[in-house]
Amino acid sequence: MAADPNDKTKVLQPSELDGEHLRKGHAALVVLKGAEIGRDFRLRRGTTVIGRGLDADVRLPDDLASREHARLEYTWDPATGTSSFVLIDQKSTNHTFVNSRRVERAALEDGDKIRIGTTVLKFLVLDDIETKFHEEVRSRITYDQLSGLLTRESLEMALEQELKRSKAYGLTLAVLMMDLDRFKKVNDAHGHPTGSRVIAEVGRLILESIRAADVSARYGGEEFMAYLAEATPLGAMQAAERVRRSIEEYTFRVDDVAIRITISIGVALFPGHGRDIKTLVARADKALYRAKKAGRNRVCLEPSRRTTGKTRKKRTGTDG
Repeated sequence: MAADPNDKTKVLQPSELDGEHLRKGHAALVVLKGAEIGRDFRLRRGTTVIGRGLDADVRLPDDLASREHARLEYTWDPATGTSSFVLIDQKSTNHTFVNSRRVERAALEDGDKIRIGTTVLKFLVLDDIETKFHEEVRSRITYDQLSGLLTRESLEMALEQELKRSKAYGLTLAVLMMDLDRFKKVNDAHGHPTGSRVIAEVGRLILESIRAADVSARYGGEEFMAYLAEATPLGAMQAAERVRRSIEEYTFRVDDVAIRITISIGVALFPGHGRDIKTLVARADKALYRAKKAGRNRVCLEPSRRTTGKTRKKRTGTDG
């Protein structure tokens, strides 16, 4: 068959090539080993604190990491037009290592591996394409594609690490089980695509209502879950109430349809209600059931004393 004379490769002039997207400029730390493997932390100008404390900019759920283990200092040299990141150990208990060498202070280079406790981070300077690649990989591995929250499996893996830390240091922790009220009516009245849009917005509202250090997930269907590290009973109830109120007051708009919906939330606490994931989730789920039974659109804290008698059967209805 003769070649099509019009089938020619387009020739671009050098000025037309988009080199901007290939310029290295986004510095990040990527977790190679640890509880949040695959996660990348975009670094900003100024100071970045790394540690297991709630206030750390790069928070590592690692028992061997100090609360403020190390810090990264960003510097800019106007004479050369270059930037750099310097890693500084904060007199940590178990020290900071770069490429297996203990350091007090080290200027990082692209590809350097940092070990803090049992966590290994890789320092990378990414171009736009590499940045989007890492974001996509991370998203596909650990995030629910609809809500934007963690998957149930990813949250439980992170919660397991957080529970170990809480036990080791005598810290508290709260688990929130959340379920949209009568969500079946939304799907029945407006269709599943509209219901999916509502789920996506609920995920965003949950994220905006809790602290950056707190972790949330889509548990399944219209159910959500979150855990709050180092949370007091009052702090947990206040966080749950922020979530409840934000959803109650929000108008979900899909095309020309305005939808109002509410959420019920059950709260359980470590160590008072349990010392493992299964028990804590069951106790939070029991409190959630009480919230539903009491009229929905409310927050219920599981009683401190251990109750006896019949346990609630798993909900089988879809009109929650």
